[in-house]
Amino acid sequence: MRSRALWLLLGALVATGAACAAFVLLRPAVEEEARARVERAARRAGLATTIGSVRLTPWLSFELRDVVLENAGRVRLMTRSATVRPRLSFRVPPGRAARVSLASAIVELPAGVRLELAPSTWDVDSASPALRVRRIAPGERLEIDVRRGQPGHVELQAHAANARLSRLVRVLFHGCAIADPGTVDGDARVELEPGEAVRLAVRGRARALAVATWATGGTEGCDASMGAPTDAEFEAEARLDTKAGSLRADRLRLVAGGAEVQARLAVDGGLADPRVELEARVPRVDFARLLATAGLDLPAEDLGWASLTASVSGPLLDPAALRVDERLDFNPPARPLPSIERLKGPFVHRAESRDGETTLVRVGPDSPDFIPLAEVPPLFVRTLLIGEDANFYGHPGIDLKEVPVALASDFASGTFARGASTIPQQLAKNLFLSREKTMSRKLEELALALLLDSSLGKDRVLEIYLNVIEWGPHLYGLRPAARHYFGREPAELTPKQMAFLVALVPGPLKYQRSFAGGVPSLFLEGRMATLLAKLHSVGALSDDEYLTALAGPLDLRA
Repeated sequence: MRSRALWLLLGALVATGAACAAFVLLRPAVEEEARARVERAARRAGLATTIGSVRLTPWLSFELRDVVLENAGRVRLMTRSATVRPRLSFRVPPGRAARVSLASAIVELPAGVRLELAPSTWDVDSASPALRVRRIAPGERLEIDVRRGQPGHVELQAHAANARLSRLVRVLFHGCAIADPGTVDGDARVELEPGEAVRLAVRGRARALAVATWATGGTEGCDASMGAPTDAEFEAEARLDTKAGSLRADRLRLVAGGAEVQARLAVDGGLADPRVELEARVPRVDFARLLATAGLDLPAEDLGWASLTASVSGPLLDPAALRVDERLDFNPPARPLPSIERLKGPFVHRAESRDGETTLVRVGPDSPDFIPLAEVPPLFVRTLLIGEDANFYGHPGIDLKEVPVALASDFASGTFARGASTIPQQLAKNLFLSREKTMSRKLEELALALLLDSSLGKDRVLEIYLNVIEWGPHLYGLRPAARHYFGREPAELTPKQMAFLVALVPGPLKYQRSFAGGVPSLFLEGRMATLLAKLHSVGALSDDEYLTALAGPLDLRA
């Protein structure tokens, strides 16, 4: 008995030694074959592969280091470490199925979008014509199939059911977190066609979706928190052909944060001569829910709601030729907001300058600096509206017709010089908002502009605006500005002096250097001349008055 046990032990030792020797001798060849199989599977899916190293472990799994998968530079997946455990199955040929554990990974997408994946485990099956990837997580389903057809054609299909993407992925734009995707159900298909064309079809819903409050505020907003979670439904069908310079989105639909948006979009002509056709419909947008989703503190639970229909068509490089049709209907809240109601009577505005100094501006008859609208020269009002808000008496607080024109002007010039803020929007910024330039602040500005316009009426909005806007360092209101620059009362200003003051409104601080020493620069002279020409064109100045204004002295106090 003892002899038999010794022989068994000796046999086990010999077998173990033989296995170890085989492992050592065959390991390089097995590792090289494993690398080759990964590369072949990736090629079948239209992906190029780079692998830093492949190591076979004693447990017959493979450790891959510094792995990069990419498709013609459009999509790139990178991970520092991946463990591949081959799976044995009667249905799948050996080496075609594996369980892959990623320590962490990064997926780089076009336009500066990046996905950061948390450590996760996936089943990978390359036996079929498609490369099939399925996430292993209890209670949820996330599957991705990558299939390569004709040369240059790659199709990606994804299906999600109760996929808790918040635990799996961070969504970033130029390095800043922009969304928490929540839990997702839905389907998506992406086709990379020959000739640099991409076709997209997606439909689904997300629970507890949240977006960053900075949205498009740049890298300064990278530490911003997310807005209130919301449920969302989304649907899109689009085709982008970068070679032909065209985009077709026949169906776009998003329901989230108290808003529903339905749209169709077509862009042709590429960057050389882009032409756009856009139709959009917003049946209802609830401003309180929308602003909560944007992460803002609300002054009330009811901020009113609006509906919108709009269409834009024409050449983007010729903003004047754009055709814009829109209709916006605003329904104010059932109860007026106290912060806006107080503006109907005298009040004190705390104006804070860029250097942090606070100036108290009294808006009412008890202030020697206050000017009622009835005492403002009609020509000055005409000049201001022509320069800042030509459709002031025709819109409900925001002028959507100006938005695409402003965007097209910026696109044509390659700058962000032109804005589309109406006088109620500017007043909302002055009275209530910080100087931050973020998407969430813009949403709040739009809501406040509608509330100001509907609650106060046009004349009161204009009166307050003329008494609180900045005209220079620590200089607020029309009357103080007229005295400071010309030593006159508003009623005594000449048309050229009126044009000077209106020309300063977009940049009352940065334009100060444009008239150092009492002589306006060519830039400022050009702005004044443009305003005077517009007044002449609408009949506000006669021929003689126009020529006199152009040639006359400005009499600016140095």
